[in-house]
Amino acid sequence: MRSPFVLFATVAFLNPAFCEDAPVSFVKDIKPILQERCVHCHNRRTLKDKVSFETAKLAFAKNEAGQSYILPGKPDESLMVIALESPEMHEMAMPMVGPKPTKEDVAVIRRWIAEGAEWPKGKEGRIKPTFYPKE
Repeated sequence: MRSPFVLFATVAFLNPAFCEDAPVSFVKDIKPILQERCVHCHNRRTLKDKVSFETAKLAFAKNEAGQSYILPGKPDESLMVIALESPEMHEMAMPMVGPKPTKEDVAVIRRWIAEGAEWPKGKEGRIKPTFYPKE
């Protein structure tokens, strides 16, 4: 009979979520974070003149100063990472309301951007807000 540790180690080894070499999946890893923590404010309806995370086209846009919210391959230059890693009371800190993504969430976002920020087209790449905040 196998020990519980051997069984766990085998399952963990075969699971991409436990493997640092497996690329970050937009659908499995990034989309849920954006859905839960970001898109309720960062959408075209709530913040009309700001970044929206509803689609890749909107998320990869640049601000008025020409800075990218998500700059594939460059997490340190991506405004998304800068905002998520800013101290709580800093003017750039995100989210402004609601719970912040965990440190693990931010690390996954950072890694996803470093890996090239692959964002699928079509239904898999669309994120709809589940609610819209009231002022």
